[in-house]
Amino acid sequence: MKKLLVLVVLLAAGAGAAYHFGYLQRLMPGALAPRLIPKDAKLLAYFRPDAQELLVVQMTEVDFPLPEETRQKLAQNGREFYDKTGIDVRKDVDAVAVADRLAIARGRFDWSRLGAYLQTEGYTLTELDGVPAAVKSQSTSMALDGKYLLMGRRAEIKRALERKRQGQGLEDGSPIVKAIDELGWKHALVGGVASGSRLSSDEDLRMQSAVGAVDSAPDGMEVRAVALTGSKEQGEALHATLEMLRKAAVLQLSVLPKTELRALKDSLDRATLEVDPQGRVRGTIRVPYALLDQTSANVSQQQLPSTLASLQLTDDGTDSEPIASANAPPPSSTQAPSTAAPTVTVTHHLDWKPPVFGLILLVIALVTMGAQARPGLFNVLFHPLFLLPFLVATLGVFVFRWTGHSGGVFDLLQLPMPEWHRFLSVPLAQPVALSVAIPMLIALLSGPVSLLRRFAAGLAVGFSGYLVTKALSGDSVALIPPAYTLYWYAGNALAALLLARLTIPPRISGKKKK
Repeated sequence: MKKLLVLVVLLAAGAGAAYHFGYLQRLMPGALAPRLIPKDAKLLAYFRPDAQELLVVQMTEVDFPLPEETRQKLAQNGREFYDKTGIDVRKDVDAVAVADRLAIARGRFDWSRLGAYLQTEGYTLTELDGVPAAVKSQSTSMALDGKYLLMGRRAEIKRALERKRQGQGLEDGSPIVKAIDELGWKHALVGGVASGSRLSSDEDLRMQSAVGAVDSAPDGMEVRAVALTGSKEQGEALHATLEMLRKAAVLQLSVLPKTELRALKDSLDRATLEVDPQGRVRGTIRVPYALLDQTSANVSQQQLPSTLASLQLTDDGTDSEPIASANAPPPSSTQAPSTAAPTVTVTHHLDWKPPVFGLILLVIALVTMGAQARPGLFNVLFHPLFLLPFLVATLGVFVFRWTGHSGGVFDLLQLPMPEWHRFLSVPLAQPVALSVAIPMLIALLSGPVSLLRRFAAGLAVGFSGYLVTKALSGDSVALIPPAYTLYWYAGNALAALLLARLTIPPRISGKKKK
């Protein structure tokens, strides 16, 4: 009896110690408290009260089937990440929220191990608003506030901590929070934008908010979205626009021979889209896992991002406050002006929106041609003189992203052609590159040199698709007022499409061949 009592006491003391140091939650994350946080007020309190964009990923619910090769690669990256930082992403991270260039992870983190690793990577360990932090010039800084790990610019992290302390962060009455309340927070991934966001700046749609969610279903990945327009008339207009785009996509996919594209067509056929009297437009689509597996199989294994790279995100802004460190030398009274050459970070991720929009615009250009002169879609698209400049304009020479070549001209070629301005320090380079100037120059050269007509057409369609993508994303342009950015992108995209229409060689009839 005495031995049993001693054993019970030892087990209780061990369980208490394990709970105190967080090991019990790591071993049994769901036994003590639910890790799926419907709406964590403490997490939202770090963000600005007027935040117009928010994305929340519930890591405990992200369980999508993956090909075995991909799963093994992710598992290997996870083990390497744990060995260096002491963080098991699957067990230690509950949720991640992103807004206003600030990312916050909720979970259990061992700062002694994480800080030691960051120090080996050149970070300086310090404190921000009374919490441990790691800062590094021109890189993402970090701070650990209890079970919340903040990642972003040093000044933004400090402001986030102050908002949390003073209770001035996102609340239930904030527009973006109310918008996500409309769809619910219990999803693997949920996020949206509110009125005024750069992602919802289309004046014609006039949406008050738009939110979406992604969940894992037994037979596929389910995507749901809700857009609030404010009135029945505006809701019906948005519904009609989305329905037209869906039918156009179904029509386009029905003529393509690939099996995975036909599976996508079936998903679009079964998608639902409805509008209610309050102007809410709701839509649902389910993508089968077989289609996702096929897509993943077509992607190079080297495209899988390393988890460790997330700690080396280049900071595109600078902090107004210097880094405080006991070992840092006092600042010099005079500093030489920075003459560093422009640099750019190229990821393995490919953005497929520009080529997709380009393909749609090519169809539109061909439809405007007469039946006698109209060439076949695939005859135009797959001609080398058309396809190569089209891909360079929309995706860049993307094969260099997977071959290991980097630096110099390789970094330039890996980007889409409209983004080559990022290697120049001239302010005028961006508006010139993100315009119809380059396709127009090639189109003028194709006048006396007929061999360049297909090349000019492919380049013009590629630029048009890329500019449409930029217009929808709401990115700014140097020297262009924000109020006219959308008109800049749309006007240049239309001009590039007209150039493509003029330079696409017409079909040669049999009589002319003779």
